[in-house]
Amino acid sequence: MLYGFDDFSSRRRTFFLIALAAALVWMIVQFRGSSNVFYSSMSAPGRPAQSASGNLAGSFGAIDGDSILGVPTISAAKIDQVLSSYNSPATGKGQVIYDMGIKYGIDPAYCLAFFIHESTAGTQGVARVTQSIGNIRTTAGYEDYQGYRKYPSWEAGIEDWYKLIRNLYIDEWQLTTIQDIIPVYAPPVENDTNHYVETVRTLVNSWRAAGS
Repeated sequence: MLYGFDDFSSRRRTFFLIALAAALVWMIVQFRGSSNVFYSSMSAPGRPAQSASGNLAGSFGAIDGDSILGVPTISAAKIDQVLSSYNSPATGKGQVIYDMGIKYGIDPAYCLAFFIHESTAGTQGVARVTQSIGNIRTTAGYEDYQGYRKYPSWEAGIEDWYKLIRNLYIDEWQLTTIQDIIPVYAPPVENDTNHYVETVRTLVNSWRAAGS
């Protein structure tokens, strides 16, 4: 079939537009490839652990990756003040929580925040009996109480939480941020994981903002 000049020009424009669209799609795919994936500062995989004493920013004072590693950003006295405000049976153990944080290289503010979220600082649930700050499920070698580890003292419960997080989550599994740790510690099938993360973050940064 023969085509006139106008028909040929129209076909050429159509071909040009198709080629241009294909080129744009190719560029987008290449840019969004594995080497250019967009990650938030909170969840980038393989990101080196950040100190928990970084600068505060935003409404939650979020720190890059919300790493639990680092020096204390809350004092022993402040920990006891917070525990007392909840009428916690662990009031007076602030120095223990602080010292264990230094021993295991974990900011004790996170230990305190987990304790508050898990049992309102030991005032709710099985923690009133188990003296566990993290409601850790029973495993071999531990006394059991309704499926949870039971300890002879708050001191023992405090150190066991630090040991679990340091030895298993950090050293073995290489999980260092609350975004990585909490979905494993409190699986989404049983917990509101996002709420857990936001609660811990909010508590920790409110204490930091208030000072020791």
